[in-house]
Amino acid sequence: MLATIFDDLYNLQNELDNFLFSDYRVRRSRFPRVNIYENDDEYVVSAELPGVDKNDVSIILKDNSLRISGEIKKDKNKKDNAHLEERHEGKFERNIFLNEKVDADKINAEFKNGILLVKVPKSPETKPVSINIK
Repeated sequence: MLATIFDDLYNLQNELDNFLFSDYRVRRSRFPRVNIYENDDEYVVSAELPGVDKNDVSIILKDNSLRISGEIKKDKNKKDNAHLEERHEGKFERNIFLNEKVDADKINAEFKNGILLVKVPKSPETKPVSINIK
C-alpha cells in the first residue's frame, strides 16, 4: 500500500492526541480501528470493538459524518499491581466523513463477536444515471 500525505497527517494527529489528551476522558485516537468500503450502492464500515457491550455503543449520522462512540468498562479483574496495561478503558469516539449523500432511513447496524458492521446506503440521487442518445 502506498503511503500518502494523509497517512503522515493521521500519524501526526495520533501523536498530538496522545500528548495533549493522554488524561482526557474521551479517547481521541484511532480507536475503534475501522475498515471502510464503498461500492455503487453503499458505504460499509466495519469496526473492531472487542469486549464492548452493544448497549455501550452509539452510532449517530449528522451532516454526512458517521460517529461511533461508546465506553469500554473497567476490567473487573484489574489489580493494583499491574505489570502491563495496553488495553484502554473509558470513553471513545470515532468520526467518519462520508463523501456522498446517504439515505439515513435505511442505515443498518449489526454487532457480532466484537465487530460492528454498519451499512450506509447512498442516496438514490447520487447514483449515476445513464442517458440515451437520440
